[in-house]
Amino acid sequence: MALLELEHISKSFGSNEVLKDVNFQLEAGEVHALLGENGAGKSTMLNIIGGLFEANGGTIRIDGEEKKITSVLEAKELGIGFVHQEIELCPDVSVAENIMMTAIGDSNALRVNFRKVEQEAAKILEPIVGNAIDPKATVVSLPISQQQVVEIAKALAYKCRILLLDEPTAALSESEAEALFKIIGQLKKEGMGIIFISHRMEEVFEQSDRVTVLRDGQIISTRKSSEAKINELIRDMAGRDIADIYPPKAENVDRSDGSIMLKVENLTDEKNRFRNIHFNLYKGEVLGLAGLVGAGRTEILQTLVNLRKRKTGTVTLLGENIDNLATSDIYEKGLVLLSEDRKKSGLFLEYSIAENISSTYIGEITNGIFLNRAKEMKLAEKGIKDLGIKAEGPKQIVGRLSGGNQQKALLAKLLAKLPKVILLDEPTRGVDVGAKSDIGKDIRKLANEGVGVIIISSEMNELLGLCDRLIMIDIDGDQAGELGPEDNFNSDTVVYHISGAVKYDKEAM
Repeated sequence: MALLELEHISKSFGSNEVLKDVNFQLEAGEVHALLGENGAGKSTMLNIIGGLFEANGGTIRIDGEEKKITSVLEAKELGIGFVHQEIELCPDVSVAENIMMTAIGDSNALRVNFRKVEQEAAKILEPIVGNAIDPKATVVSLPISQQQVVEIAKALAYKCRILLLDEPTAALSESEAEALFKIIGQLKKEGMGIIFISHRMEEVFEQSDRVTVLRDGQIISTRKSSEAKINELIRDMAGRDIADIYPPKAENVDRSDGSIMLKVENLTDEKNRFRNIHFNLYKGEVLGLAGLVGAGRTEILQTLVNLRKRKTGTVTLLGENIDNLATSDIYEKGLVLLSEDRKKSGLFLEYSIAENISSTYIGEITNGIFLNRAKEMKLAEKGIKDLGIKAEGPKQIVGRLSGGNQQKALLAKLLAKLPKVILLDEPTRGVDVGAKSDIGKDIRKLANEGVGVIIISSEMNELLGLCDRLIMIDIDGDQAGELGPEDNFNSDTVVYHISGAVKYDKEAM
């Protein structure tokens, strides 16, 4: 008897049919992976199990008994825990209060014993990250990777039998992800059933027992992970073969002084997060910043557009010093930044695609002081078409798009007025393999049109497959070297530099 069973589940939003006759089983003690392109219905399926959405049709059974789940509370009472793709924590209270929120709410005590709450939270955090996260710290003070750890710990704080994980490692470092999967392995041994969505193929093969693929709201296949082949899974997801995820690199980049788009000299963070960063970005080049989570990569990009204060350094865009310009003026000059956190600092989730795409460059859609709605719609339609955004139209609310389509909308927002240099911080975070391929082609197309591109990615394959050159930043925030097209582009070389091993080898000599 299956722990969880879905029979003929369907779900529509207006005329948009998101799930169609879905049949699915989860066994006790099983890790079951869900794959599919963004918009395939994966998150909707988990949202129905977790009580956020109610299915339009079909049956849900737990231990063979039919259940009707109409709220998150009902799901929790049935032993269902849910870690969402987007972080949903209370930012202004402590880590411990977030993790133990359910226990605090269920307590009959007149006063909260904060010391005990912090101790219990520390017990849950310790197997995942040791003492790296202070239970007393406010959530807003933590980087995204640590906030994700807190989100996972919160789900583990109460005894659930079914755990739903929507892109649980998207913002985690490699060591944090490994720690998480050790916890998942232990939970599996204890009989918990776990469903997780991931776009990282290596996680699917290494961590899951079975893998189910959805496409256009329908189950396409279910296989044992040990017997699945990557080409078959990609074909099931995309409905087509993807011979190469990443497009061909630039054959010839002119690296003469006359082709410098962006020049960075002696850049050091005010808080010493990174030091003495220096490089040139050339016309038509895709340049990667390789480094571990916490190495200061995001902070470097933020400093380039003056979102972060520096101690020293000069930034020159097309020969013009931009050190003292406001961020908005830098954008107008043609240097723009795509944020790693589309929900917090990238998009206006309650506004339409059209309003988001036009928001960075209002001047493009105004006649004097009045908005030209026709221009706004035209600009949005172009962005939707160029980037293949799956949506009902320009007026659809961005918050109702899938994560991958939100990411495409964010990119369309930055490209509404073709920039000269674009800084991309995790451009394919939470994006499926098909959309990853599409975004990679979009990035290469920009470079081929003469745009300079700088990319941060936590996925080594993306850096190696997409970038023409790599600047490596070690864990201490120091520049650790550079790899060009003539060098040996492989993960071992990159990890050797970004881990700081090269620095310690030199010290030992």
